[in-house]
Amino acid sequence: MSLKFLKTYLLILAFTSGMTIMAVELSAARLIAPYFGTSTFVWTNIIGVIMFALAIGYYLGGKIADKNPRLKFILEAILLACFILIIIPFVTKPLVFLIVNQIITFKASTVLIFVGSLLTVSVLFIIPILILGMVSPYIIKLLSLIDPNIGKDAGLVFSISTIGSIIGTFLPILVFIPFFGTRKTIIIFSLILMFIALIGLIKVKWKLLLFILVIPFLTLNFSTIKQASSHVYETESAYQYIEVQDNDNQRILLLNEGYGISSIYNLDPDNVLTDYYYDYYNLLPYISGNTQKQDILILGLAGGIISTQLDHFFAQDYDLHIDGVEIDQKVIETAQKYFDLDNESLTVHNLDARNYLQFNDKKYDSIIIDAYSVQHYIPFHLTTIEFFKKVEDSLKENGVVAMNINATSKNAKLIRSISNTMLKTFNHVYFIQEKNNDWNFMVIASNNEIDWQTLNNNKYSELDHLVTQSLENVEKIEYYPQYSYLTDDKAPVEFMTEKMIIDYVFKNL
Repeated sequence: MSLKFLKTYLLILAFTSGMTIMAVELSAARLIAPYFGTSTFVWTNIIGVIMFALAIGYYLGGKIADKNPRLKFILEAILLACFILIIIPFVTKPLVFLIVNQIITFKASTVLIFVGSLLTVSVLFIIPILILGMVSPYIIKLLSLIDPNIGKDAGLVFSISTIGSIIGTFLPILVFIPFFGTRKTIIIFSLILMFIALIGLIKVKWKLLLFILVIPFLTLNFSTIKQASSHVYETESAYQYIEVQDNDNQRILLLNEGYGISSIYNLDPDNVLTDYYYDYYNLLPYISGNTQKQDILILGLAGGIISTQLDHFFAQDYDLHIDGVEIDQKVIETAQKYFDLDNESLTVHNLDARNYLQFNDKKYDSIIIDAYSVQHYIPFHLTTIEFFKKVEDSLKENGVVAMNINATSKNAKLIRSISNTMLKTFNHVYFIQEKNNDWNFMVIASNNEIDWQTLNNNKYSELDHLVTQSLENVEKIEYYPQYSYLTDDKAPVEFMTEKMIIDYVFKNL
């Protein structure tokens, strides 16, 4: 090939490799989310492993290029990397199960989430990303053999590669993952890079034949990510992996990993309660001070079990209006299809909780905060003093806010830090420990002292046990100066959650 064509080809190769690296990095997070979630610990492992592999690749690429500056070598290496990337979607599930079974049996522990995701990402991605990291320094060396302006060419290579990375950032999230899924996205970008490498290696007719042979990869129908006899449905969204299962007489919604339940729906229409913490939210209308009209806001609608229960118990006796806020449109669609989400009391808003409060002018009798990004993890921006001030602005004069917090005890740093933050905004904060799960604490706050005896106004026998449990266990929370309060600038919620879990694990070994 001519020198001009060779230079253009090398720049196209730099662009495509940069695009593929970023697309694979973003897809890696989605690929392992069903097993380990999407916490910052998982993202730290993904970014750390990718950067480590690239660093080694940059070094080796430059060193090898000085000794063996042949285009054929780097193109064959790229083909090897692409082949490995193409098979990754097929081996991820058995690899994860192998690693998890060899590590530990505590399914919610830091050991599983952090070490498991670290090993999985390392085994899957270090070698192909290391090879792709060799591409840029190798291209710079080849350009130096045909053009004396090495500084200019090096800058051009890094610029072109970075532009490719930008494209590889937006295309997977906005186009490929939503329309094709995570696993096909990895295959598509790998095939694109493979085809570019083949252009420099073989004759035109063989290039076309090989490209036709790899197209069937795009028509593969992958099996479900997490097969189970109770499996009903699965999908992916821009935010998370979504799964629906039927267990006994209950339908459950799982987000990101199968250990944390995001919603429960009883398939028996005569039994709306779940024996889970969701049931306690049905007490809020009795303590919010408004016995005629109830405006309720749910931040974190998920499958909509809270709104379904509230509609069941209160739609007939109150002028009931529920606003449900859910950030993920696919979760909303899943809930409408599998969890009987829609009812006359409910209006669904596809927004982030903070965004909704920012632009909301409506006042509520009760605001329910039930948002989790991964099992146990409350999004940090829904725990800060800035957030609770927006919550307070959206409450009526006698309004209450209720939030479920997973904690190993009432003195866990997580629950004390959040309750301290709430006390910076509200005059009175209480908590009730949920009877059937020692880890669930319902934290309730108001600017007015709550008369808990109003729970005796309950007229539904199904709620009697919840009233009794609440009256026996409600406890007023005082400000604990030895614990911090949380701000938008500093809210290490995930760190506190993980420390709490690992302390619990070692305590019970």
